[in-house]
Amino acid sequence: MYISNISLCAVALFSAVASAATLNQCSSGTTKFSEGLGSWTEERNMTKGWKITDQGLVMTLEPPAKFVRMTNSSDGNLPYNKYASPTSTNFIYSTLMHYGSVSFDLKAAGKAGAVTAAVLMAPGGDEIDFEMLGATTDKVQTNFFYGSNPIYNVNSVDSALTVNTASGFHNYTVNWTPEKIEFYVDKKLIRTVVNKDDCNAKGDCTYPTHAATVQIGLWDSSAEAGTTQWARGPINWTSGETISATVRSVTVNCNPKYNNVK
Repeated sequence: MYISNISLCAVALFSAVASAATLNQCSSGTTKFSEGLGSWTEERNMTKGWKITDQGLVMTLEPPAKFVRMTNSSDGNLPYNKYASPTSTNFIYSTLMHYGSVSFDLKAAGKAGAVTAAVLMAPGGDEIDFEMLGATTDKVQTNFFYGSNPIYNVNSVDSALTVNTASGFHNYTVNWTPEKIEFYVDKKLIRTVVNKDDCNAKGDCTYPTHAATVQIGLWDSSAEAGTTQWARGPINWTSGETISATVRSVTVNCNPKYNNVK
């Protein structure tokens, strides 16, 4: 059967268009927060707890109206706060990313119980994150989850640093491919997760594979005893001082093999 070159070109063009149509739509670029939010929005449309300054996006935990320390008798009398800060904020980038790299240039909060989080979060539950705990500013915690039923205390790793996460700006980068996740702090590789090493004998894997939103936030861990124990809290609000983290910029680089890059 004779097939013209025009027909072959048409088939190739259709295949390319169809393939592109199935790819995730992703915008690469750098947001300098001193110039505004750009393509970012606050998750709950909060107008309190953040502001744009010449330093960047400043997220602030304000004290609750009342500081009431409690203990959980069913959980080993672990302490928690009856009231959490009303201004935990979380900012989300406008498009999802299916593999690529993200760099966060930020200064974390330095108060025990406060958590500064730089996250990739898929709608179905996959997650890759940096979490800077205010109580341990000489360390950073990296973690990942897969699916809608995350297993905690399995994939998290605390990495010792030679810098203080709260005393200055530092760069936190995630490089995510189908084969591996690399975590960098100030361009130094601190952890590598290899996809094939994350599978059990049955071939079940918990490696994140779904397109994810890029997020950055500051939150108060104090309202739940188990969570705030992990974060070395709860926050002591006796002094009534606010707690802040500042994001100078975020750079998103979408992998063009798996994304329609805008």
